[in-house]
Amino acid sequence: MKLVKILTDCVQIRTNLAEFKDIRINDLMKVSDGRASLVTMVTGLTDTDGEERIGEEDFLAEITGVKSIDCTIIGSLKDGRFLKAIDTYPTTCVKIEQIGADEFERMIAGPEGSGFRIGEYASYGCGAWVDGNKFFQRHACIVGNTGSGKSETVAKILEETAKLPGANVIVFDIHGEYSSLSCASNIRIGEEFHFPVWMFGFQDIVANILKIREESATTVMTALRKAYYAVCPDGKENKPVYFSYRALIRKMEEMDSQVTETGEYYKTGDKAGMPKTVKGEYNGKLTGTVNLLRDRILDSRYGFLFHGEPQSYLYDLAEALLGGDKPVKNIDLSAVPHDVALTIIGVLTRLVFDLQRQQDMDYIRPVTIVCDEAHVYIPDNFQLTASQRRMVEVFEDIAKEGRKFGITLFPATQRPSELNRTIVAQCANMIIGKLNNDNDKQLIKGMLPDGDDQIIDSVTMFNPGEVLIVGDAVPIPLKIKVELAKERPVSRTVDFWDEWSRGCDVDVTELVDRYL
Repeated sequence: MKLVKILTDCVQIRTNLAEFKDIRINDLMKVSDGRASLVTMVTGLTDTDGEERIGEEDFLAEITGVKSIDCTIIGSLKDGRFLKAIDTYPTTCVKIEQIGADEFERMIAGPEGSGFRIGEYASYGCGAWVDGNKFFQRHACIVGNTGSGKSETVAKILEETAKLPGANVIVFDIHGEYSSLSCASNIRIGEEFHFPVWMFGFQDIVANILKIREESATTVMTALRKAYYAVCPDGKENKPVYFSYRALIRKMEEMDSQVTETGEYYKTGDKAGMPKTVKGEYNGKLTGTVNLLRDRILDSRYGFLFHGEPQSYLYDLAEALLGGDKPVKNIDLSAVPHDVALTIIGVLTRLVFDLQRQQDMDYIRPVTIVCDEAHVYIPDNFQLTASQRRMVEVFEDIAKEGRKFGITLFPATQRPSELNRTIVAQCANMIIGKLNNDNDKQLIKGMLPDGDDQIIDSVTMFNPGEVLIVGDAVPIPLKIKVELAKERPVSRTVDFWDEWSRGCDVDVTELVDRYL
């Protein structure tokens, strides 16, 4: 005997213990009345002794025990193909069947050549394919705990994407994890690849290189602005226009020591005949700022900013980002001080977005920006400084408008609850690895159209390399075992116990030499 309770998002099945005896959590079941067919995922199993049911009207004849199967509705079937939409619900007079491997493969089969294989479905052993258009044309996001396999998954996606002759993916790689991939041209910012200070534009130089808060240093800001336009008449405050940093220092020194003639002359004494002078507007008020400007040049950590590359550098950099002979451009920021690295990310993102908007839409080459550790520089925090806010706004603009100009985002983060909400809300596809933090899971549940609580909660028990992909790029939201890329990122988890067991010694002197 079987009773069915159907709600808009779940189905409950009650049957005897013999029926569906092999059913397991996460198995799929088809519930159909001949006219409408639902695809459901098993999320709960309960066996109840028959004697406890004596007296219940629905189960008077059931003395061998009953089983309750709770299922979440994940879609429907139409002509044997899986759909996430549900047009019609069945009645309670239904036929319920477990979906086997062959039927599962038929119902998710799609046209070949429209995407890439990322791995296989854990429960059914058949290939898991991602629709390339739907994945990249709308923003995607990958989340998971440290060690959950995010970097391995990103490497697999990069490897598959790089097979396309016109692919263009820019990776902001804070830790140098993808620097050795053969499909990527590695741009290691630092002494290997200079980044001239004028690339930041006036506003970011002041806020992020000199660390001056405009709202609390009006006199200094006015002087800096005058000096900037004196040495860079064609300058734009938020655009990369070449100027000489050392000329800026000289101009500030001049303003700091400037005196102005009054028009009168000394009549007696040692200065007789000499013009009388008074201190200029900024005389003695800029000494600290001048010293700060000099200190930045002397600080070896910032040396790569002051090599004096001309305006032509901008063209070379643009070609490296949007042209080049390799489909993946890895911006390796591992050798750059953290504070400057985040600013460089903002500058490059704004540059790419502005250049994309200049392209002819009939012949556009789309680009996707992979943001590793995205929560660090695209935070959901209203206590941001003005400069931090400007950087976040660039990513928000891309999230809201980038698709029209052929530019999308692919942020990766271990703390989605700390990631900018506007960015997350615009992501049409989510790759979810193992997640334990309740705040992170609650955010995902609230953002996803298919975000059923019980499906998302299952990621807590995932192994490294297992993900749930929810969105329109995959046919069905089931656990996937991601295949390892042929070239793996430099982010493998260290086996502490095994390494300690080997008893290897470390050359500390060499480490200190590298550090210095």
